Amino acid sequence: MKRRLAIIVPSMRGGGAERVILNLVSNLNVRKYEIYMVLLQKEGPYLKFLPKSINIIDLKSNRVRYALYKLIKTLNAIRPDIVFSTLGHLNLGILLIRKFLVNKPKIYVREASTPSMVMSDMNSFKKHIFFFLYKKLYRKADLIVAQCMEMKKDIIKTYGIERRKIKYIYNPINIKEIHSKMVEYNPYDKNKINILAVGRCSYQKGFDILINAFELVLSKMDNTQLTILGDGELKSDLIEMVKNKDMEKYVTFVGFKENPYPYYYYSNLYVLSSRWEGFPNSLLEALACNTKIVSTNCKSGPREIIGNNEYGILVNVGDHIALAEGIIKALNEDNRTRDRAYKYNINEVIKKYEQLFDL
Repeated sequence: MKRRLAIIVPSMRGGGAERVILNLVSNLNVRKYEIYMVLLQKEGPYLKFLPKSINIIDLKSNRVRYALYKLIKTLNAIRPDIVFSTLGHLNLGILLIRKFLVNKPKIYVREASTPSMVMSDMNSFKKHIFFFLYKKLYRKADLIVAQCMEMKKDIIKTYGIERRKIKYIYNPINIKEIHSKMVEYNPYDKNKINILAVGRCSYQKGFDILINAFELVLSKMDNTQLTILGDGELKSDLIEMVKNKDMEKYVTFVGFKENPYPYYYYSNLYVLSSRWEGFPNSLLEALACNTKIVSTNCKSGPREIIGNNEYGILVNVGDHIALAEGIIKALNEDNRTRDRAYKYNINEVIKKYEQLFDL
């Protein structure tokens, strides 16, 4: 008999967590699982890639707090064996309504970012509220899925959760799909040295640090071009920053792309400038495209992915001078990526998720 899974996410917008969920539901064994995808809002570019074999339920709610009653009603109608949720506010909401679920399903929550770093960016009042909620409610989960070992340690340290309740599973990448899509077109001027960054234009991603670093790179290598792929609340500020530095012809901002892989594959270097991460999918995608990598050594993930500079170059967080030096060094040396991407290939990661769902 199939196990019934309810997988809950806010939407299918183009973020890293949504990409992980898309990979997950597209590759789980449909002979073993009956999958219900519960969306707070049925929207986002990844919607059209969801397999037809899954059941999609739209709660039509723009906030978690407005969706709680609908979630109770929906889950009691589905009666899943396992509820799997990702992203912080939604995880808290699911754990809050647990006692109202009549068939008492197992609750698994996947942590989307590194708790200590997320809370460090909050004001004091908000930090105290969320610390209380996470510490109280996360203990009620049957299992917490962290994205890497460093994140697991951070959850234990930050919330005091028992080690046995947390399992880390790396994010999956579909290497076969990436390889088929990465050669579709070359988006760059072939006469330039092309540097790529991918992610939401937010404080977390550190694109301001990258732009300052790139200014130093330009002073030594004036044939370089920086492309930033992504949207977000700070995009206009970053564009203004570039304008003020008179670097407009050297920095290109590109919005969300359904197929970003040619940008990785045809670039000379991928740069991750983040102040913190959960487990950066973009680094995995760069590895899959065999692209050179420079990354900040931020919490959490880059060191586990790159090792001790084995598969790329790590630099200190927030240090634009070190980042510039790393970029120049990487551009002038051999590629280190080798076959590292296969550690995160979809087939291996899906096996680990199926082991969880079979418990």
